[in-house]
Amino acid sequence: MINRNTYEIRKIFLRFFQEKDHLVLPGSKLVPSERDSSLLFTNAGMNQFRENFFKKEKLSSFTRVATSQYCIRAGGKFSDLENVGYTNSHHTLFEMLGNFSFGNYFRSESIEYAWELLTSKKWFGISKNKILITVHHLDEESYDIWANQIGISKNKIFKIEDKENHKYHSENFWKMGKTGPCGPSTEIFYNFDEKDDFDGSLESFERRKKNFIEIWNIVFIQFNLNSSSKLEPLRYKSIDTGMGLERIASVIQNVKSNYQIDIFKKLIQSIRSQFSAICFKDHTLRILSDHIRSIVLIINENIKPSNIGRGYVVRKIIRRAVRKGYLDGIREPFLYKIVSCFIRSNEKDFKYVKINQKIIEHTIKKEEKQFLKIILVGIKFLKEKLKNFNYRFISEKDMFLLHDTYGLPIDIAMEICKEYGTSIKK
Repeated sequence: MINRNTYEIRKIFLRFFQEKDHLVLPGSKLVPSERDSSLLFTNAGMNQFRENFFKKEKLSSFTRVATSQYCIRAGGKFSDLENVGYTNSHHTLFEMLGNFSFGNYFRSESIEYAWELLTSKKWFGISKNKILITVHHLDEESYDIWANQIGISKNKIFKIEDKENHKYHSENFWKMGKTGPCGPSTEIFYNFDEKDDFDGSLESFERRKKNFIEIWNIVFIQFNLNSSSKLEPLRYKSIDTGMGLERIASVIQNVKSNYQIDIFKKLIQSIRSQFSAICFKDHTLRILSDHIRSIVLIINENIKPSNIGRGYVVRKIIRRAVRKGYLDGIREPFLYKIVSCFIRSNEKDFKYVKINQKIIEHTIKKEEKQFLKIILVGIKFLKEKLKNFNYRFISEKDMFLLHDTYGLPIDIAMEICKEYGTSIKK
């Protein structure tokens, strides 16, 4: 496996599918079109093609497509915000590589394409022995393709059951909503562990799951789920796949965390240099490097911090980053200064995209100043309360009241309580 940078990995993915007669299209904007009011932000590569999955007639224009799509998952149903900084692979913004078929190829070809791209020395050259597969427990066809057509050991293919015996409620069964197009999926994992002692049971898979990273999800859209929770076969079947660029980069660059891949290493080093006097905690650097990416690109699409909708999401992301900086000792606006670090670290990716740096910096700085005022008012109130009443304990109810009334973040309030030797009592 050749160590390639993130820019090269993206190019190889798109070139591979171009050679397989796919039309390479640009990703859509982070803010979905007015036609799709159900989404705050684009959160998957398939969003711009949603209508294609509803077509009852075969498409005559393009039926094979590949894209690279920026996605935001920091608000609404699919939010990873609170996990960011504490896991190796969660982000508020990530890039999804995807290939799609609308009434063209289906199971066999999509699995063969994935296997060739991942394992062929001409492409990514990942060791075949390091790959594990999951399928829906009723999807015998996918299981058979992996086992007999691709030749993966049956000890490394795992059938995933429905959760709590709730039909079609599974990690390996994708649904667009309570009704509509749906179908089983197969997921491809990379095993970072050196051990290779799987017995094909779910227990052996779950036992070692912390050593795996899911790198590709292939969805077979072949049914319509009707209002009676019955599956009706679609006349034309489709393929929807997604592979996180940051995740596949961690595999190809042989690091166990997305934050160790080239684009994040460069950004984190730039932040360290910019604030050399501050001793940032590791998880703070992860949070800052992740959050600045989504903040810049959201504001660049003319979304300003506010208390509703998309504006509320970007406000939450900014304030979470500021909180973490405050806890590491920063007492003045700083986040806006990281915008230049981000732009410098991604010059290749944004060569053809206009980033309104001054507007973005001004917007972030204004939001930081406003939030720091809120923090200072809340801290003053809490310190006076603790000092005047000599609290040894403070209740969780009071802490949440302080947060709701004064806007003081719980984690900052807890740090103040520690200074006064006050414990939090349930």
